[in-house]
Amino acid sequence: GFTLTMDKTNHHLHKPVMIGEVEENGQFNVVWQTEQPVRAQPWSPYIAGNDKKPDYPVKSAK
Repeated sequence: GFTLTMDKTNHHLHKPVMIGEVEENGQFNVVWQTEQPVRAQPWSPYIAGNDKKPDYPVKSAK
């Protein structure tokens, strides 16, 4: 099992990564997984400008 923890800085969950294959009955067979939970990136690296955002929660302007 894994111990899930919330990041103290950005409040995202550290979670395991798993790769699986779907069986005929609709269930998943895990074929690979990380040994430890992985720290989430709070901002997508694929969106322009996110590289300048801080590693902590930010309220958006309304």
